[in-house]
Amino acid sequence: MSLTDILKGKWLGHPLHPIFVHIPAGLWPAALIFDLVSISQFGGNGMVRLSFYCIALGLAATLFAIPTGLVDWSGIKKEKPAWKLGLYHMVGNLFVTALFAANLGLRAEKFQTAVRVDTPELVLSIIGTLFLFVSAYLGGLMVFDQGTSVARNSKKKWRTIAERGNANLPPDKEKQ
Repeated sequence: MSLTDILKGKWLGHPLHPIFVHIPAGLWPAALIFDLVSISQFGGNGMVRLSFYCIALGLAATLFAIPTGLVDWSGIKKEKPAWKLGLYHMVGNLFVTALFAANLGLRAEKFQTAVRVDTPELVLSIIGTLFLFVSAYLGGLMVFDQGTSVARNSKKKWRTIAERGNANLPPDKEKQ
């Protein structure tokens, strides 16, 4: 099995990129929430540390999300609308990752003693989270509007799965 097949998740029967992107997509907004709580002077250093660790773990997950996303995107034909959406999605996520990496760097020296997050870190969390939402929306458009990586199984297999789940399906044109 090739590295590309491994990164595409063929061994698992499921794309890997959606698995890994949910980690920073959940942790970075959580970091913003902990930042806001620390600004309200609730929780003291605990909130500052939680935010720091959310950012750090989110960045660690990008080490898997980026290559799996790049491999998925490279399989899209350039003339398809999803290719351009994927490019914007990728650039947006790289920007967000850079913002949170800078954010982590600003916190590194004082996260163990600070009782509230400083304004530059809070601003980076807000901007990073807003851009993350936009970029995640673009990723959703690729899947739900363009069908990117949806048809990994044959139509027959999907129909069989849907029938087993008692889905309301249109008549099968191949059987008519």
